[in-house]
Amino acid sequence: MTPVLPPWAFPLAAYLIAAIPVGLIVARLKGIDLRTVGSGNIGATNAVRALGAKWGLVVFVLDVAKAYAPVRWADLALPADTAHHGAWVAATAVAAVVGHVHPVYLRFRGGKGVACALGVTFALDPALGLAGLVLYGQTLALTRISALGSLTAVTAMLLASWVGGRPMAFSVALTVIAAIIWLRHRTNIAQIRAATARVRASGAPERGER
Repeated sequence: MTPVLPPWAFPLAAYLIAAIPVGLIVARLKGIDLRTVGSGNIGATNAVRALGAKWGLVVFVLDVAKAYAPVRWADLALPADTAHHGAWVAATAVAAVVGHVHPVYLRFRGGKGVACALGVTFALDPALGLAGLVLYGQTLALTRISALGSLTAVTAMLLASWVGGRPMAFSVALTVIAAIIWLRHRTNIAQIRAATARVRASGAPERGER
């Protein structure tokens, strides 16, 4: 069976779709430029700070959806007998996250990719995506540090993909995605380490802080 589109078209489409800065668009509808408030990030966490929980949730859902849709589309549209089917779908997943992190529409300055990572995981393994979402929520509730929740969730999903007998292409894609997200959180990691060091130096009990 011949696919409607060539396999390479799916990663390209995923990049262009996921690069749409939905957080920036939603915020602009409210008269706010996300790049000038809070952390300056266009993702859901900064949207919560700038717009409130309700609109931040809208941005989060849209960020998840814009990564989920093209990956799911690729998985369903590419026939199972397509050469390297799994690799093309995995490439589509990576392209979606890269699109959000380095969007062509914003001179390649985008978000951190966590919501999109959840989106592509939901598209390929809903149970693993749900587990990652729950783990993020639990970590955030315990520490009140969104970055820590994000890194914990993406790392857990990565490890589970390798030990759970999932397809090699999927595990490799999650490895690349996790590396991107860790790199995008370099500043957050430094802040968490500095805050932890201050708490230990003061002798006060550790607690989560945003």
